[in-house]
Amino acid sequence: MSRITIDDVTKRFGDTTAVDGVSLDIDDGEILGVVGPSGCGKTTTLRTLAGFETPTSGRVLFDGDDVTHRPPETRNVGLVFQSYALFENMTVRQNVEFGPKMQGVSGDERRERATDLLSMLGIPELADRDPATLSGGQRQRVGLARALAIEPHILLLDEPMTGLDAKLKTRLREEVGDLLSELDVTALYVTHDQVEAMEMCDSIAVMNDGQVEQVGTPREVYESPASSFVSEFVSLDVPDFAFVDGAP
Repeated sequence: MSRITIDDVTKRFGDTTAVDGVSLDIDDGEILGVVGPSGCGKTTTLRTLAGFETPTSGRVLFDGDDVTHRPPETRNVGLVFQSYALFENMTVRQNVEFGPKMQGVSGDERRERATDLLSMLGIPELADRDPATLSGGQRQRVGLARALAIEPHILLLDEPMTGLDAKLKTRLREEVGDLLSELDVTALYVTHDQVEAMEMCDSIAVMNDGQVEQVGTPREVYESPASSFVSEFVSLDVPDFAFVDGAP
């Protein structure tokens, strides 16, 4: 696990400021949800943590170590994208084993990790399947298994449930949330779905126009919004959602 510090990070693309002076702390084992409308800067924030973007100013620290200018492959970060980004020319097992293989992990250990993760995610029977034959929910689980196979210090998830039907989303919210809590992994979870964040995350950062409007527990953000924007954005039409702590 790792503690993450985003210290006054700004990211500009030409004349456009995508992230504007964002500061966030994520404790060891904490799941921080980052929510906000399209174009608010949440994915750019995630990509900066991953090392795919270098801040125009500000710093990124893992356990107090400045990684701002380190390449992605040296950060030991697991990534789950909304597209899942599976290798279509590999089986499910080969996809899960790919990251450890690149790390130099032995064949026996790679196979053991893949077997354990696929079983943990309830899809051991998919090991020899072609990713092209999988459903959206199955691909989502394989993507998560592949991200976890490198035993990352940090897990970054970018809209991983986009495109799934509502019934499957509801089931996976609970299952994936329980899994992340069980693994005690430090995670940043980007989503535009407020209910998803409320149910799965320990704390929530609400972003708007490149800035953080509020950070707090799901209950704090829901019951005591810090601005009119937060109040509007987290007003939920779903009457029976549950906070991450299980309290109604």
